[in-house]
Amino acid sequence: MAKIEDYEPTDEWLEQINEELRKRDVPHKQRPYDALMEWSKYAGISSSLGGEDEKKIFDWFEKNTKVGSQYFGPMYMGSLFYDSCFWPIFIPVVCGEVKLDASNSLKTLPDSIKARLMKDKQEFMQYVAVWVDCIDYGFGIEELVENKNISTFGQELFRSGNQQLNATVSLLHEDNPNAKAMESARMATEMFLKAFLASKSGLTEKKAKDKIGHNLEKALNMCLDVDGNSELQVIHLGLPLFPEIKDRYKGTDKTLKELWHGYGIAQFTGTTVVRSLTGRDVRKTLK
Repeated sequence: MAKIEDYEPTDEWLEQINEELRKRDVPHKQRPYDALMEWSKYAGISSSLGGEDEKKIFDWFEKNTKVGSQYFGPMYMGSLFYDSCFWPIFIPVVCGEVKLDASNSLKTLPDSIKARLMKDKQEFMQYVAVWVDCIDYGFGIEELVENKNISTFGQELFRSGNQQLNATVSLLHEDNPNAKAMESARMATEMFLKAFLASKSGLTEKKAKDKIGHNLEKALNMCLDVDGNSELQVIHLGLPLFPEIKDRYKGTDKTLKELWHGYGIAQFTGTTVVRSLTGRDVRKTLK
């Protein structure tokens, strides 16, 4: 749809939108993004960050909402293991319909290494698989954490799983990748499996404690009993990689590839659960 001629967001329109967002208890930092999305619908444009309308909207909210609330990082940050190093995968905040380029998410990857990755079809496709997992997860997890149709226990599990997954990524990106990333990845996987059960079959905190405990095999099997066609089944062979919960205080060295596989299981589990509950799946749009 073409943009309506001479349309620009007026102060009156912005005040009205801000009041609507205030009544819905939308956090200050989120309001300019929601306003930009509403403006794209109103004016008939495809919104993206960086345009004149975006600048005016953000300038207005900077003056009329909590100072500094508009400045925050990417929607989500995942990780890629390539050339013996872990590299951040930045998933940007976007509004409206925009095209994302997988190569642009590797902002810290030197051009020479990126060129080598792009030329290696197998390695690049493996990266794209992780990249789309990060996209679906990043845009879907907050939706589930705030979903009132999910039990309080389920929301807590999603919140805890997200915290553990973010911790995993942070530990991988230390100057010397921290072996504790494996523990965080394990906990993230456990939280996401239980969140799936809480959302799909009404798992309660008591049932989780009595029937599952910290047993990943039991949690996964219960998930597959609920949905035998779930993609979660592919993580089955990788679960033995994780240490037992009772061993979490033991100093155990892990190779970089083991840490990569542990993160991969946690990321894929989180993404698969998010996809199953939100319907998001960027893979369907890849060309």
